[in-house]
Amino acid sequence: MFVIVCGYHRDVSATATSPADAACGILLMRLARASGRRLATALADLGMSGQELAALQLVAESAGGLSQQQLSEGLRIHPSNLVRLLDALEGDGLVARIRDPADRRRHIVGLTPTGFERLKQAHRAAQAAERELLEPLAPEERAQLRSYLRRLTAHSCGMRGC
Repeated sequence: MFVIVCGYHRDVSATATSPADAACGILLMRLARASGRRLATALADLGMSGQELAALQLVAESAGGLSQQQLSEGLRIHPSNLVRLLDALEGDGLVARIRDPADRRRHIVGLTPTGFERLKQAHRAAQAAERELLEPLAPEERAQLRSYLRRLTAHSCGMRGC
């Protein structure tokens, strides 16, 4: 096999590997892209993006809502981008921002009943996309994969989050 590198032809057949020989990181990257495409398609049917799902999920996981700063940090997005995201979610009636009674300078973000329902719909869509992605695996293998992924995520992300 030949590739063009900076205008020169180079034979890479001696260094090429089969997918079976690929490093775990490369396989995980490929799988992440395939999974992301499936999830994006499933969410598009609901008029949602992955970032919107991540925001709704993070807010739902907090018992009493999150401050906008906590949400920005949790999603790893700039506060100005968060405001645009929250404006869209609030416009769709999925979240509400209220003044923090303990600190009137802060806003607390919480899910509305419509937001909870949309999150449930998004979870069903994500599960359907996951079933398609993991179709080649037996139920026990899916459970084992999920266990491995949880353990790796906990190790890699730790308290910093990912």
